[in-house]
Amino acid sequence: MKLKEIREENELTQKRMADILNVSRSAYSLWEINKNIIPLTKLNEISNIFNISIDYIVGLTNEKKSNVNKITLDKKAIGKRLKQTRKELKLTQVKLAKIFNTTHSAISAYENGITLIPTLFLIEFAKISKKEIDWLCCKK
Repeated sequence: MKLKEIREENELTQKRMADILNVSRSAYSLWEINKNIIPLTKLNEISNIFNISIDYIVGLTNEKKSNVNKITLDKKAIGKRLKQTRKELKLTQVKLAKIFNTTHSAISAYENGITLIPTLFLIEFAKISKKEIDWLCCKK
């Protein structure tokens, strides 16, 4: 995660960054030092605010800016892209669930837009599929 780098480049304190994201300073601090996982919705907020890709924030690319749309995450649209990509990889929901050490019903909930996919699963899915997180999140 490049949270600290982004914050320092913008000359912000942890407190100010936390205020911008409407979270406590301690919650933000734990994300910055990778003690807790930042929610995907907060990654999207940072992407929108600083006009940088989620892939850059999480360290999947060194390209800071990449034509990303400032959007609110849409669970159903993300789910459709997850399902499409899973099928392209010729994986069943059961096989993907085993990869993520979760349940078939959890994968189904992500793909049907019932539940937003957790950040760590999305990062791993992007690595496996070689798709950009920004594309998976419909920011591209």
